[in-house]
Amino acid sequence: MRFERLLFGTAGVPNSTVKKNNPIEGVKQIHHLNLDCMQLEFAHGVRMKEEVSSGLRKVSYELGVPLTSHGPYYINLNAREQDKIDSSVERIIQTAKISDLCGAESMTFHAAFYMKDSPYDVFDLVEKSLNVIEERLGRLDIEIELRPELTGKTSQFGSLDELISLTKSVSSCSPCMDFSHLFARTGEYNTYEEFNAVLDQLQSELGRESLDNMHIHISGISSNSKGDLKHLNLNSSQFNWKELMRALKEKDCKGYVICNSPNLETDAKMLKEFYLAL
Repeated sequence: MRFERLLFGTAGVPNSTVKKNNPIEGVKQIHHLNLDCMQLEFAHGVRMKEEVSSGLRKVSYELGVPLTSHGPYYINLNAREQDKIDSSVERIIQTAKISDLCGAESMTFHAAFYMKDSPYDVFDLVEKSLNVIEERLGRLDIEIELRPELTGKTSQFGSLDELISLTKSVSSCSPCMDFSHLFARTGEYNTYEEFNAVLDQLQSELGRESLDNMHIHISGISSNSKGDLKHLNLNSSQFNWKELMRALKEKDCKGYVICNSPNLETDAKMLKEFYLAL
């Protein structure tokens, strides 16, 4: 998809949707709210009937509301048992299949936990699995961007540098840039200058395309020394979202901005309105 600007939407069906478990109604509500996109949340498993996925694809296309997706939480490509790694690979492939049926072009997931292993060893395992996934999706003729998420806990694989390296070694991979997680994970990256430095690093290492086709997560967040604790509404958090919006606008970034705050569409609309007013 070619983007003209950043598109703003919610992680899941907006709270104000009357039928809260109905993603088709969710897309209609996104359109009604004058938001731009919606992320399908398969956090607790990939369960969607085929008629729902074809209906989603149709309404998404008709209303001009593109979709992204998020895979199940219980993915760990560094599990102790091989059958659990195999199950994680299958969950990513199942998410990609249903996302493709819905018309989503970008899917994110938490790739792995370190499990006290060396980050280098974990990287090798994640890279190996993602190459297998890429090859299998190719055989299924499914084209979707695999977006390992920048994770918020220091126990999770998914630092900024790891995602950049993964993008260089797996052609269908790009980072899902969760800036709130980056702040929670490091205790840094919460100023205009730091946000700019991250965007400069992405462009210098991955090319301009990495800023023209972004998948971003934003929410308020609370954290401790081990990283993120829980998502908060933006105005209840120390996360400096206004400076992030300024940096994204200044660099003319494009792509999806998915809001993960508990109040979903309220913060998504606030982000969009602030960004468009810059």
